[in-house]
Amino acid sequence: MEQIALAAPDEARVLDVPQVVELEQRIAAEGTSLATLMSRAGRAIAQAVEERFPAAGRATVLAGAGNNGGDGWVAAELLAAHGWQVTLATPKAAADISAHPAREAAAEAIERAEAGLTVLVNPEPAALEGALAESAVVIDALLGTGFDAAEVREPLAGWIGLHNSVKERASFATVAADVPSGLSAQRGTAARACIVADETITMLVAKPGLLAPAAAPYTGRVRVALIDRA
Repeated sequence: MEQIALAAPDEARVLDVPQVVELEQRIAAEGTSLATLMSRAGRAIAQAVEERFPAAGRATVLAGAGNNGGDGWVAAELLAAHGWQVTLATPKAAADISAHPAREAAAEAIERAEAGLTVLVNPEPAALEGALAESAVVIDALLGTGFDAAEVREPLAGWIGLHNSVKERASFATVAADVPSGLSAQRGTAARACIVADETITMLVAKPGLLAPAAAPYTGRVRVALIDRA
């Protein structure tokens, strides 16, 4: 797997969330598609997982229906290809995802991952709890940097609460894709339901909310995946 540079926040630029959107659009206009950036983002997440766990094990991916979820689908596919047994929980089947290129990433992951990937569509709490409890690592790809609210909608709020509850008694590590779900990447404030991560791999640049002192209990270690330089 081609390595993505992972930088400390003080080694990368810090941009407000609207500026990040503009940066992504500029990168796409210059010839690097959003699908390519998503592929690199998923690779960076999988890379961080394998740095932490050199031997393959069990992983659970919490993937939302937007493009942040697409990062999770890519990471799930890559880990499955490297021998991991991956369970991916999603509120929508791949065919029902409307966000692009997340829909394509989901379809490709299902086609290519084969036996290494189990997909749970809108799972019952007991099924999700079982997957979490058996995992060495959980990837949080539910909500991205566009989230900035006091409440998370169901079923994702329930999934976040279940994740945090199981995490208190299990030994899995959590890696957040771009931002812990429920945290404002702009302001650093947490919604009532907010993922508690051990590491956050944020994309392209650092965001101010991730560096706020109040965000530290949710983000864990923060690194910037320089996916525009891959």
